[in-house]
Amino acid sequence: MGSLTLKFQGYTVEIPDGRDIKKAYVEITTFCNLNCKMCFRRFWQDKLRQMQFSDYLKVLDNFKDFPQLETVYLGGIGEPLVHPDIVEIIKETKKRGYRVEFGTNGALLNKYAEDLVNLGVDKITVSIDAPEKEVYMDIRGTDFSKVEDNVLYLQSVKKKLGKSNPEVWLEVVLMKSNIGLIENLLPLADKLGITTILMSNLMPFSKELSKEIIYDGSFDDTTFIDKLNTKIGKYRLKIIYPKFKLLTERKCQFIENNSTVIGVDMGVYPCYRLLHSYTEYIYGREKFVNKYSFGSLNEKSLFEIWNSNDYKRFRFNVKNALFPSCTDCPLENVCDFCLTSDSDCYNNTPSCADCLWYRGIVQCP
Repeated sequence: MGSLTLKFQGYTVEIPDGRDIKKAYVEITTFCNLNCKMCFRRFWQDKLRQMQFSDYLKVLDNFKDFPQLETVYLGGIGEPLVHPDIVEIIKETKKRGYRVEFGTNGALLNKYAEDLVNLGVDKITVSIDAPEKEVYMDIRGTDFSKVEDNVLYLQSVKKKLGKSNPEVWLEVVLMKSNIGLIENLLPLADKLGITTILMSNLMPFSKELSKEIIYDGSFDDTTFIDKLNTKIGKYRLKIIYPKFKLLTERKCQFIENNSTVIGVDMGVYPCYRLLHSYTEYIYGREKFVNKYSFGSLNEKSLFEIWNSNDYKRFRFNVKNALFPSCTDCPLENVCDFCLTSDSDCYNNTPSCADCLWYRGIVQCP
C-alpha cells in the first residue's frame, strides 16, 4: 500500500491510498431456483456455493473502512432470495446504515414481501424478459403469471403498510426472440408499479445463443428507441437503454461508480465479468474469460486489497482506456490475445479489451 507511482509518455502520476468505495456488490449465493437459457450458470466452470452468514458479517466489518460507501447490492450470479439467511443479511446491512438493493427473478417475492418492506429494502430489480407466457417460459422456464402476481403482492404490501420502498425496477435482456414484444412491457410495467426499465443486450455464452444478438447491425435501434420514447410519458416510466453499436466512448460503470464486487468465495473482484470463469462469444468469436480476484477477505482486509498496487493500476488503466479495443481490431481473428481475458497487447492483466459491458452494449444493475 501507499502511493503508487505510474510513469508513461514522460508523465508521472501518483495514486494515493483511498477509502472511496461507494457501492459494493456482494454475491451471497450462486444457487438459483431457475435455469434461464442465457444465464452464466449454465456455462461456467465454478462450483455452486453459498456465503456463510458469519462471512457476510466479516464483509460488513470490512466496509467500516470506507465512509463513502452508500449502497450494498446483494447479487452476483445467483438468486439472493434462495439464501437461507437472506432476512438476517438484509436486517444486518440496514442496521449498519447502508442502502440495500438486489436483483431477483421474482419467483420468491411473495414469500419475503412483508420482510422486504418492513426491513426497508431500498430497491429491487425484477427480471422480466417478455410479457408473453410462452416466450417467458422459453427464456426463464417458469410461469410468467406467478411472477406478475408476486410483484403485485409486493406492491400491495407496501400500500397496506404505508411504505414507498422498495422501489421496483424491471430488467430485460434484449434478444431476437423477445424484441418484438418489448413494447408490451410498458403497460405491464405501469400495472406492476415499476418506475424504471433497465435494458441490456444479450451476452451470449454459447455459439447458439450468439445467433440471438440484435447489436450486429441487423436491428433498427433508432426506430425502436423513438417508438418507446413516445410512450414513456403515458406510462410514467424511465427507460435506460444500452448501446446497440460499437462507439468510440468506453466507460466501465464499476470504475466510474467506485464499485467493487465481493464474490461468494470472499474474493474481491473488479466487476461481474471477471467474477467467474466461462466462455463468451463476442460477435460470434469465442473467448474464454478467467475469473480474476485482487485478493481474498480471508487473507487481507478490503482496504489493503482496494489499495494494492495491482488494483489501483487496474482502475487507473480502465478509467483512462489504456488498453486496446480488440472487438473492432482488424487482427481480432488471428491474434492470440483475443482468445482469453488473461492479458492484451498493452500488457494489461487482466484485460478489458473485449468487454461489451465497457462498450455499454451489456448493462448491469
